[in-house]
Amino acid sequence: MDRYLVISSDGHAGLPPEKYREYLDPQYRELFDERVAKEIAAREQHEKNFLLDDFNNNWRASVGDGLEGAWDSDIRSRVLDEDGVVAEVLYPDGITERNAPPFGADIGLRPNAAEAHLQWAGARAHNRWMADFCKLDPVRRIGLAIIPAFYDMEENLKEILWAKENGLKGVVLPTLMEGWDFYNHPKYHRMWAMLQEFNMPVNFHSGAAPAYDTAQPGWIGVYLSEYAFYLTRPMSTMIFGGVFELFPNLKVTFTEAGGEFWFPWMLELMDIRASVKHTSGKLGDHRSNLSMKPSEYFQRNIWVGCSALPDEETTASYYNIGIDRVLWGTDYPHPEGTWPQTHPKMIASLGGLPDEHIAKMLGGNALDVYDLDLEAMNKIAARIGPKKSGFAKAA
Repeated sequence: MDRYLVISSDGHAGLPPEKYREYLDPQYRELFDERVAKEIAAREQHEKNFLLDDFNNNWRASVGDGLEGAWDSDIRSRVLDEDGVVAEVLYPDGITERNAPPFGADIGLRPNAAEAHLQWAGARAHNRWMADFCKLDPVRRIGLAIIPAFYDMEENLKEILWAKENGLKGVVLPTLMEGWDFYNHPKYHRMWAMLQEFNMPVNFHSGAAPAYDTAQPGWIGVYLSEYAFYLTRPMSTMIFGGVFELFPNLKVTFTEAGGEFWFPWMLELMDIRASVKHTSGKLGDHRSNLSMKPSEYFQRNIWVGCSALPDEETTASYYNIGIDRVLWGTDYPHPEGTWPQTHPKMIASLGGLPDEHIAKMLGGNALDVYDLDLEAMNKIAARIGPKKSGFAKAA
């Protein structure tokens, strides 16, 4: 085939907030009616604190109805065709496009014991909608179920089983763990075992961070410098906690770190910390449950969703991470992503690299992570995939 199979590791989808009502369990609808307007207003205010109104309003005006692909099936499929993307992994949203699930069950979920039942209600509402959305185009939509994992293991297992039975391909877990059992805790073993058995990967996405005082100068810079830490904190807990030693076939992705240099740095640091030296001897045993170096678990069990890559990103990052570990992504429909200039940005990031490496990062590696219909995808790729000739290095 003279075209690449492209599978985006990073797409966002969700309903306008008020439309989640019909997907909620009935007992939560009255409270939803009371809260929805306040939630919308709070998100709009947070957006003003976090983003630039002029930039985002101009962005929204420039892309027409394309943003409605966040929930409109026909528009979504049209956008994928125009981008040359065969399929995409679908995360919930946060504040960017105003279509996050109710009760705080979004990409930036902050654990809250008092709101646990409501976060579960919002997660289930989104999961039900996501299953319906994926059924409208099942080859091209890789839906993820939101699992607010900290509160009730039995609920986790029931929702994962429901997700599997309803065609969803993986789960997305919260990245913020402070105040709760981290993912190295044995209580999660049954969940890892089920996900491994079902061949459903665990997915983490950036965005969540502790609350910042937005009135203070430079807070955006602080956030931009820290959010990759919160995204990848589960990585160190799972590696050092022996999760991949016990569950060698469990698959995990970390998406949109916003600077892929972060992962090689983390791997080097973890390998150093896992080696017992004179300087760490007083800290006791922290690696006898590991039979490999942290970087070796990474190369077996973990993939990196490299979305929103800047044009100036050096290709060295891909090779430092490992070509087999990189999953390319568009981040549709966010303004920091590639859409609606996906083709030129794709070439700017990957053009001139060896064909086999481009093929792996654009789609081949995703086939190793998710349970997908390759034959059906190749038929679509033959029609809409970007031509390989466009990626050849200029003489």
